[in-house]
Amino acid sequence: MPRAMPPATDLHGTLTVLRFPLAARPGITAEARARTADWLDDTTERAVVTDVVLLVSELVTNAVRHTGGPGTLLLARGGSLLRIEVTDSSPRPPRSRRPRRPEDLGGLGLFLLARLTRRWGWYRHGPGKAVWCEVFLPPPRSLPAC
Repeated sequence: MPRAMPPATDLHGTLTVLRFPLAARPGITAEARARTADWLDDTTERAVVTDVVLLVSELVTNAVRHTGGPGTLLLARGGSLLRIEVTDSSPRPPRSRRPRRPEDLGGLGLFLLARLTRRWGWYRHGPGKAVWCEVFLPPPRSLPAC
């Protein structure tokens, strides 16, 4: 598992950011997925958007399910890199666990994070922590000339 460390500043070029406050309430994960998909609407490869939406879903769900409360979803895009970050109120580091049986629900979130991202980690953030990951994005779809 990655050690506690803040993410490096590998984002280059024009930086675009989405901050979405999270609350422990029904539907928040679905809202975070929808906001993410909308924000990445200009991405040319839909499979990449699907992966990013899955990662957001896992991070937000973990923050809701395993901590005292989620904080904020941050999406930061610079050049060909996207950073996804979710803060929560628990200082406990994320912990991988494996399902014991194939029919067990859960336990694959951090495994998916490790498989689908360039890198991931966590760091202390106020009284809690932030869990982050980075993925490569294709260039945005160019707008038609007027």
